[in-house]
Amino acid sequence: MIRVICRHADGRVDVNLPASDLPHLLGEQGSQLWVDMQGEANGEYERILTQVFHFHPLAIEDALRDTHLPKLDDYASYLYLVFHTVALGDEPMDIDTEEVDVFLGANFLVTIHEDERRSINRCWNAEHHVEVGLARGPAMLLYELLDSQIDNYIPLIDAFEAQLEKLGDDIFHSNAEERDLLDRLLTAKSTALRLQRILTPQRELLGRLSTGDYKVVPAHVRMYYRDVYDHLARLANLSDSMRDLASSTIETHLALVNNRMNEVMKVLTMVSTIFIPLSFIAGVYGMNFHYMPELELWWFYPLVWTVFITIAVTMLIIFRKRKWL
Repeated sequence: MIRVICRHADGRVDVNLPASDLPHLLGEQGSQLWVDMQGEANGEYERILTQVFHFHPLAIEDALRDTHLPKLDDYASYLYLVFHTVALGDEPMDIDTEEVDVFLGANFLVTIHEDERRSINRCWNAEHHVEVGLARGPAMLLYELLDSQIDNYIPLIDAFEAQLEKLGDDIFHSNAEERDLLDRLLTAKSTALRLQRILTPQRELLGRLSTGDYKVVPAHVRMYYRDVYDHLARLANLSDSMRDLASSTIETHLALVNNRMNEVMKVLTMVSTIFIPLSFIAGVYGMNFHYMPELELWWFYPLVWTVFITIAVTMLIIFRKRKWL
């Protein structure tokens, strides 16, 4: 699906224009364009990027294929950017990220993404954002998109942090399902690592936009990018701390599992220790010697049971005094 918004020189805004009008709109003096391509890459996307916008083949190749990491390439008359949006995953501790490719020119903004993105739709459907952004140039509209995306990052990361803290409490509950806990812990760690891999280079990308001298980014817009950079810097630091928290939570969980295993082994060891002298006595009198005079005494059988019980009780008392039980 290809959506087109055009703000003409006279201030008139046309929405959902056909892609066939793009050559005319690009040549129109004073017009500002936003082209949003949503869905899997196809020949129509490549044709528009190649024949209408005349982008560099390397940039088109990256845009139509996942590059996975945020990046910024300067082609003089336009910029090619890759940044990532976030959304909740299928599992409680999972966060999905999706690449969004952007071409920023002096009078156009092109966004390419596979799935529907809430941050992009928010700006597309908000008349104020589109009109103000396009009126002040595509660079300002890109700021609106990035700022909207940061607004999505914050509650998701806060929710993830709350889930991680709850998971830290759950590992101390012995009735928690071991396999479920381990799955949630590993998912949390992989999510934290993925966020760090995305947020750190994305922060550097915004740093370059806010300080670099790019032809298509006016000087007054760089301050807005600086604001987004500050937010991303805080989120990147937060993702670092969440990664450390996830790792320490896993280590704590493993330590608790080992501690519980040690408690079980201690009990089994004590039971074995109690039965060692009992097994010795039973083994001695279980031997088939012909002459064992005490076996003829009627009181010897009760005496052996008394010895058994006395040894067991005495050892239990000793273990309890030493706080082994």
